[in-house]
Amino acid sequence: MNISEIFSLLLACIFVNNYVLQHYLGFDSIYLDRKNSLKNHGRISLLLTIVLLVATTIASPLEAFVIGGKAEWARTLTYVLVVAFSVFAVSFVVKKFFPSFLNCEKVNVALNSIVLGTLLLSSSNGLGWGASYVAVIGTGLGYFLVSMVISGIGRRIDEKAIPESFRGVPIFLATLAIMSLAVYAFA
Repeated sequence: MNISEIFSLLLACIFVNNYVLQHYLGFDSIYLDRKNSLKNHGRISLLLTIVLLVATTIASPLEAFVIGGKAEWARTLTYVLVVAFSVFAVSFVVKKFFPSFLNCEKVNVALNSIVLGTLLLSSSNGLGWGASYVAVIGTGLGYFLVSMVISGIGRRIDEKAIPESFRGVPIFLATLAIMSLAVYAFA
């Protein structure tokens, strides 16, 4: 891969092929954390990116040598185990060396569907090792970008008079849908 392909893939994963907006992966944790500060969004995005890097490092050789032509359920089960191990390993290291950094973010990263979704989508798109790492960094940055935008929009929505039946998850999903359409216009 040359530098222009790397830059193109990175921008595509951040903006155009954003997994939160295009595949609705990870929107549950963004919804739960929409009232947090910039610092908390940054922490969760950083932990998510580290877990994705560890999981990609483990999953890439498994994909090449072990999973190969296995059934889809075997691939998914293997990736679930890889994600579980990655979350455990990263949370153990962070808790050991940076105890104040990891509060409730561990649960958000562990339950975040974007970790498993990124591994499965990278595998199904046939991305190589280098491209997978670039996609992971783009996914982390895209997650941070969407969480910041949703946080800002959520604060504005809370100030407005919205009908009772449309508050909460419905307005959040409608907001994500409108953002998805706006991002889709870039493609």
